[in-house]
Order: sequence, then C-alpha cells, then structure tokens
Amino acid sequence: MSHATPHRLLYFFVAFVLLMFFGLIYAWSLFVDPLEAEFGWDRSATSVVFTLSIITFCAGMLVAGALEERTSPRTVMLITAACLGLGLIASAFTESLPFIYATYGVLVGAGVGLGTDVVMSVTLKWFPDKQGLASGAMLMGFGGGTMLLSPVVTTMLGALGWRLTFGALGVIFVVLVGAGAFIMKLPTPEYVRPLLEKARQNATVAAVDMTGGQMVRTPTFWVFMVYLMLVTCGGLALISQAVPAAMELLMGAGTATASAVAGSGSAAAATTAALSEAEALMLATAAMGSVSAMNGLGRLINGFIWDKFGYRVCLTWIAVAFAAGMLCCAFAMMGGNFPLLVAGFMLLGLMYGGNMCSMSAMVGTFFGPKYYGINYAIATCQMIPAAIVGPQILALSQMGSGSYLGAFWVFFAVAIAALIVSLFIKPPKNNRAA
Repeated sequence: MSHATPHRLLYFFVAFVLLMFFGLIYAWSLFVDPLEAEFGWDRSATSVVFTLSIITFCAGMLVAGALEERTSPRTVMLITAACLGLGLIASAFTESLPFIYATYGVLVGAGVGLGTDVVMSVTLKWFPDKQGLASGAMLMGFGGGTMLLSPVVTTMLGALGWRLTFGALGVIFVVLVGAGAFIMKLPTPEYVRPLLEKARQNATVAAVDMTGGQMVRTPTFWVFMVYLMLVTCGGLALISQAVPAAMELLMGAGTATASAVAGSGSAAAATTAALSEAEALMLATAAMGSVSAMNGLGRLINGFIWDKFGYRVCLTWIAVAFAAGMLCCAFAMMGGNFPLLVAGFMLLGLMYGGNMCSMSAMVGTFFGPKYYGINYAIATCQMIPAAIVGPQILALSQMGSGSYLGAFWVFFAVAIAALIVSLFIKPPKNNRAA
C-alpha cells in the first residue's frame, strides 16, 4: 500500500489548490464598493448577490452529489469549469442588478458548489482513516483562499478595473479546474478497504453507511442542522460585509462618529481620524484577510480536535468563539477601536471555519464515507436560510441606523442559542461507532 501513498497526497494537494480558488466566492465584498460607486446600488441590493451565490452554491453541491453517482468526477469538474468561466466572464459585462444576480449570484455560485462537492468527495475517499483532519486541511484551503488571493484581486481591481478583473478570473478558473479534471480520480476498493476497516475498529467512522434518505430521518441530523444554521448565519453575515463594516469604524461612521472620535482623545480615535479613504480601504481589506486566515486555520484546528477529542469539544468552542467575537465587534464599534474589531473578526473567522469543518466531519463520522458526496451536499443546504437571514440583518441594520452595531448584538444572542442547541447533539443511535 505504500506505493499508493504519494498518489493520495497528490490528490490532496490538487484539491487544496482548487478549493483555495473556490474560496474566492467569499471575496465578493471586494467588488461591492466599485459596483455601488458605478451604478448607485444600495447595500441591501448588492448583498443579494452574495446571498444568491450561497444558495446556488448549495444547489450546485446537491447536483454534484447526484451527478457523481451517475457520471464521473471528471465530467462534474468540466461542468464546473464551464459554469465558473461563463459566470465570471459574463459578470464583466454587468449593466444591471438582475444581470449580476444571474452571472455571479447563480452561475458562479453553482460552479463553486459543483466543484467543492466533487473535489471534497473524491479526496476524502482516499482518507477514510482521517476524516476530520483531511476535511479540515482541505477546507483550510477553501477558507484561506480569500486571505491569500484577496490582495491579488485588490491589485487587479486597482490596475484593471472590476470588469477586466472578472474576465481575467474567469480565464484562470477555466484553466485550473480543467487541469484538475484530468488529474483527480477515485481510489480503488482494494486501496480503501484496509484503511476503512482500521477506522471502524478505532470507532472513528460510523459502523454503517447511511444514504441521504436514512440520514435525514435521524434526529441527530436535524438538531445538527439547527446548530449549523445558527452559527453559519453569523459567519456569512460578517464575511459578506467585512470590508464595509471595517470601513465604518475606520472612517468614523456609526456610533464612533467623526465628532465623537475628535472628542474622545484616544489614540485609536486619533488614528482613525487621520486616515484617508485609500488607507482605510487597505486596512479594511487586511481586516477581511484576517477573517480568511482564521477561517482557514479554524478548519485545520477543528479537524484535529474532532479526531482527537470528539465532536462535543468542537461544537462547544465554536459557539463560545462566536459569542466572544460578536462581543469584540460590538465593543469595538462603540469605542472606535480597530484592533479590537480585528480581534473580533479573527474569532469569527475561527468559529466559521471550525463550523464548516465540523459539518464535513459530522457527515463522514456520523453517517459513513460511502455516500459522503450527496450527504455533505444535503447538510450544506443549511447555508441557504443562513445566507438569506445573516447578511440581510447586517445590511438592514447598517441602512436603518447607519451602523452595524445593532446587528452584532443580535448575533451575540444567536451565538448563545447555538451553544444551547449543541448540548442536544448526539450520534445516531444505530451508528454508535461514531
């Protein structure tokens, strides 16, 4: 079996790179200001693009889960390349909200969903003995992609403008995903069997593989879905509005208004008052990068914790980090303290990344790896209500009061609710090997 080891590491590396680029879906907030400046759209309207992309991301994963059982990973990945290329290149020709809704919101979102599901499904089949760690390490690429690639996209936006940036990204995605389609393949049953048997002997994988239909009939699945929705709601809200929220504080808007800043006499206030808009944008983009960095790190950390300490520890620290992050953001807005806001962003990135990893690990660990593709896609549907509610709460709060502060307090309450729900999550009764 040792001769096959380099192969599974090769597939992991390819998956990591592809997921890193798929993670750029979270960089939507970089395009918000240029589009609003050109077309005069308001924040509520542009936040719909992100919401649509998350909804179609989930739909794309469901389609991928079904297609994988009928076609091949290569076919699904070639469809992914077509969706991403067409969606991004078409976005360069945007002249109206419905158009960007269809191109970026629908086509790009669906393409990322298709690609993420097939890449995760194929690669995890090579690692039945390390479901948590493999999930976390791969998803670190998905979460960290925004941090690593956002500065590149920001530079492209400054040099090329948003239209050419969309077009260039479309070409890059076609090349990368197309190449990946001809590299990725499924392991042989002979390779998987001894690894899977060992995992089941160690009680790290479910004793029985459940189909999607069997999974959704368990109480475990639905309690976990409620938990995931609550946590994802806050994570997606922050990710969709990270740059504008940081800009609010840096430019002295909301509760830390320019007059309050001038009168406070604090060092933080003096710093924010002296910033130009260009400097504030650079800092805000860096703050979003901190979310992405912790998002990626949270996935890796949670995968390790899941394998070593179990699901209960994972779910508890995620909810606690959620609550602590929202408190930091709220107090930062009240005091005009940018470093505290960044600390809040980092905690929220950690908890959101951990949440995404726990969803993947839960599917493989509680319900078995055989039907992972479709089961993971079903579980990911929790992101649909979360993507509708979370960003809108944040956007409506900002439009109504001129500040994101009120929304941060709402999400603090949501975090406490998630902590309570986590206490009721248990492995399925007929799959106690999990």
